[in-house]
Amino acid sequence: MVGLQGLLFLAVAVTAIAPVPGGSWPSSLWGGLALIVAGSLGVLWTGRLLGRSLTPLPAPNGEGLVVDGAYRWARHPMYSALVVICLGVAVSSGAWTSYTAVAALTVFFMVKSRMEERFLLQAYEGYRDYASRTGRFLPGVGRL
Repeated sequence: MVGLQGLLFLAVAVTAIAPVPGGSWPSSLWGGLALIVAGSLGVLWTGRLLGRSLTPLPAPNGEGLVVDGAYRWARHPMYSALVVICLGVAVSSGAWTSYTAVAALTVFFMVKSRMEERFLLQAYEGYRDYASRTGRFLPGVGRL
């Protein structure tokens, strides 16, 4: 999973700088930069909130369930922030191929989060209740 995630991040970057067959879409350097900064701040915030619970693997590491801060509104806000960063790269480049790679990354995070949640349901007694009132990637959207 970690390797595939890395390849998808690389695909976003490479497709943003590679020549685009069929032309590019409109781009916005400032709009893309704003998304990259916002997403980066989100990753830093959620990483700090997770602390020792942070792991790249879908299985929890036993350090506890975090439900505060951004995790109060979404179960996987770090994934959301990472997608925002990659969307910023696509917006900056205007490459439709980069948008396609962002879409693939989003699907990957949907699959990874479902796998992760199976482990979380087993590891934490209160996870089902938390997931029933908290959106998956955005507040209120994708409750369990």
